[in-house]
Amino acid sequence: MHVIIAGCGRVGSQLATMLSHEGHNVVIIDKDPASFKRLELPFNGLTLAGVAFDLDVLKEAEIEKTDVFVALTNYDNTNLMAAEIASDIFKVPSVLARVYNPDKELTYRSMGIAYLCGSTLLAEVFHRALTWHGTMVHVEKDGGCQVVELEADLAGGEFAVADLKGLGQARLMGLLRNERPVFFTRSTRICPGDHLIMAVDFKAASLENLFQAGRGEAVRVADREVVRGGSTVREERENWKVVVAGCGRVGANLAEMLSLDGYQVAVIDRDENAFRKLSKTYQGEFASGMAFDLDVLEEAGIEEADAFAALTNYDNANLMAAEVARGIYGVKRVISRLYNPDKGETYQALDIDYICGTSLLAEYFMQRMVPHRLKVLSRAANNRVLLVEFACPKRYHGRPVGKMEQDEMLRVGMITRGEETALASADTVLRERDVVVAAILAPRLHRIRRMAGQERAMAAARRNGA
Repeated sequence: MHVIIAGCGRVGSQLATMLSHEGHNVVIIDKDPASFKRLELPFNGLTLAGVAFDLDVLKEAEIEKTDVFVALTNYDNTNLMAAEIASDIFKVPSVLARVYNPDKELTYRSMGIAYLCGSTLLAEVFHRALTWHGTMVHVEKDGGCQVVELEADLAGGEFAVADLKGLGQARLMGLLRNERPVFFTRSTRICPGDHLIMAVDFKAASLENLFQAGRGEAVRVADREVVRGGSTVREERENWKVVVAGCGRVGANLAEMLSLDGYQVAVIDRDENAFRKLSKTYQGEFASGMAFDLDVLEEAGIEEADAFAALTNYDNANLMAAEVARGIYGVKRVISRLYNPDKGETYQALDIDYICGTSLLAEYFMQRMVPHRLKVLSRAANNRVLLVEFACPKRYHGRPVGKMEQDEMLRVGMITRGEETALASADTVLRERDVVVAAILAPRLHRIRRMAGQERAMAAARRNGA
């Protein structure tokens, strides 16, 4: 596939690197030649210095034979113009653009340009991560099958994995303890506070009936969140206080979403003009100053906060603010935005939950560009565990799920076969065209991706050779 990327910022450079590593022909354009230093080596594509909508530059990038054009510069108007030229003048089959300002979405839709709005997507991800009460829905399929994460509130003390009941209605995909995955067997003890990642068929089971402790006592779901038919009902939102540090596009969008949902919200930003981004629908509070300043945090109500989001434009400021909120004020749920993916290990070492917008958006664009590629559907345990979806490789056709799990070190939760999705078991026999949802450890992603995409790459090579 021949791909042109306009804009070598954080997302553009990561997307170009991913495409190059997976064997696609990539040309990346940026008006600043220094931006190409962001590309990870070895990068086998072509770099061009120039304006994204310059016809001569586009022709040099061989836009006439391009399969996909992606506009990822830092300017909405530039992205709009470049995407329109690629689509209308050069008739590129697939054109995508990034939108920074959500107010511009209507313009893109009216012009028929496919887009992703990073601010909206990231705000939605942070909203879900901040506000889940005991149960998070990671994956949802038509027909009632979901992958959920539960915080077990045990009425009868510890119990074993073997005591989980509802065989055929639920399958344990992961056991998390203190934000870290735990290898489990049937005899592994589940402790209070453990998180369970489970595939559940809600046509046949409810959360209240998923467990049976050793002495016959029920295991309750923490808090009072109930999942019915795929919708999450959260009670007593008005009693939840959320402090958001950073009133950029993502922070402002998140604050408004929380406010409309009925949460108590306070927004911090060192620039008082930033609060103008908030619309009249916002019903929360403001505090002007540095995100990690104790006086500013206390003015925003950090001492009563149930959740804190660090969303400034600087990784170090976010790290400091998150440490202060968690370490000094004891806020239970603290999540930081991360710009530089290389700092993820630092956040994990400090046990600070983070969401890397750069990696998240690059993955979203990849899924739109290469729809049959392995998809990362969600993340758990502070990005240590990934929930992925991929087509069953030919080598496992006719073999049981347990064989794939043993060979590839993953845990299959459910399988889509045709129009139907059902829970898996170790004995489920895999078939051609099955689509698998599984839990894997993050370091295994590249291996699983190669395994899932190897046959497709070989088939493409055979076609090109013909």
